[in-house]
Amino acid sequence: MLSGRVQRQTGADLLLLLVALIWGSTFVMVKDAVTDYPVFPFLTLRFGFATVGLLLIGGKRLRTLGWRGVGAGVLIGLFLFAGYAFQTVGLRSTTASKAGFITGLSVVIVPILSTVLLRRIPSFSAVIGVCLATVGLGLLTLDGGLYIARGDLIVLGCAVSFALHIVTVSAYAPDTDPLALTIIQIITVAILSALASGVTSAPWPAPTASTWFAAGFTGVLATAVAFAVQTAVQRFTTPTHTALIFAAEPVFAAIFGILLAGDSLTGRAVAGGTLIVAGTMASEIRWSKTTATIISRFMGPHYVALPLLFVLAMYGSTSWQQGLLWSLGSGAVSIAMPLLLLRRELQRGKISDWHITNRHERLRPVPVLATLSAALVPLALLHILDGPPLLLIAFINAALLVVVGLLITTSWKISQHVCSVAAATTLVTATVGVGVAPALLLIPIVAWARVKIQAHTLMQTVAGGIMGIGVTLITLHLSGLI
Repeated sequence: MLSGRVQRQTGADLLLLLVALIWGSTFVMVKDAVTDYPVFPFLTLRFGFATVGLLLIGGKRLRTLGWRGVGAGVLIGLFLFAGYAFQTVGLRSTTASKAGFITGLSVVIVPILSTVLLRRIPSFSAVIGVCLATVGLGLLTLDGGLYIARGDLIVLGCAVSFALHIVTVSAYAPDTDPLALTIIQIITVAILSALASGVTSAPWPAPTASTWFAAGFTGVLATAVAFAVQTAVQRFTTPTHTALIFAAEPVFAAIFGILLAGDSLTGRAVAGGTLIVAGTMASEIRWSKTTATIISRFMGPHYVALPLLFVLAMYGSTSWQQGLLWSLGSGAVSIAMPLLLLRRELQRGKISDWHITNRHERLRPVPVLATLSAALVPLALLHILDGPPLLLIAFINAALLVVVGLLITTSWKISQHVCSVAAATTLVTATVGVGVAPALLLIPIVAWARVKIQAHTLMQTVAGGIMGIGVTLITLHLSGLI
């Protein structure tokens, strides 16, 4: 059973993910709206609608704040407005892709500010998550031109402001009525946006029907509801978790851009989005021995082989039906004979377990025959039946790994789990493209799991990874793929 604290944090994280989904889903609408209408007048309308809605619901709760609560709400609103203002001004002298990446750097700034201002040191898993999410943001948003422009420094102010917004919500929300605090911050942004509009957009142009709709829709859902939820539930999670979850906003924006605006899906976008999601998940997972056991059990060579064969067969075949048949057929042949042979040896007591953890048992005739047949029999059939080239290369690579592995096993033991995962992910990444590159993260994850459960030493997992990657790169080079 999960403790009450863990349940509250999980619920809070899920609601914050819903907020990121809402913001991402309205990105296309906001982009279209500010294309035809100035930004600050639009923000005035948007936050004005949000203010009216929140006052109707919780206006009476403002009296519970006191001057300290009002000051906290104004400070939070000031940081929120500063984020929008810096982003708007900075976009005039930098690219949208760089602005998106720099804005997303708030995910890095939040744990720094949280440590300095709140004395809350992020966990190791959260730091790993931040690193993954940052790389993912770069892949998702950057498209070249990494020089530093004046606008980049201004947009960096946006990232700092949004980070301060998250940190100050964490600082003040636990001791304040969340709805009342939300109302004050939204009123603050509405007033400051109106003042900025008077400076930058006087006189105001008349809003069109689409502008009114976009301001009303985003004002209620993406502003009043979203910020009220954030303020209410962020009390139960950490600022770093919040920043990591909000890093998913550009992922949702990209998805809805593809669905609603016809944006193209690139391999970089897929890889970037996957890394952001992986970063968020990495911060949520409890990296315990139980987790390591699960990873180790379901990341064995036999579990890794079938998805690899499926991807390669689908990628190298003329139709998905043909690819499915080739992957299932070659996989069945690769598994069936070794399975029968090893089952027989296990029943006779010749081997101690399915994974053959004893190095000397692996060198006995039947286990050697089983291991060789797993690669050589499908390889022969693929060659005779003119199977998909990528599948052929996969089994050539498997045969080489088996031979090299048996030679090493005569004097030492390496991690076959890590070796197989390293070979599979390297092969798929090199043949399919950057979109599946995040799969390479499985290599250190499986290595950690094997060491954690004391199945292998650190050196054995490192050696397994090096062997898997090295043999695969040699195979790909000899095949002319790299």
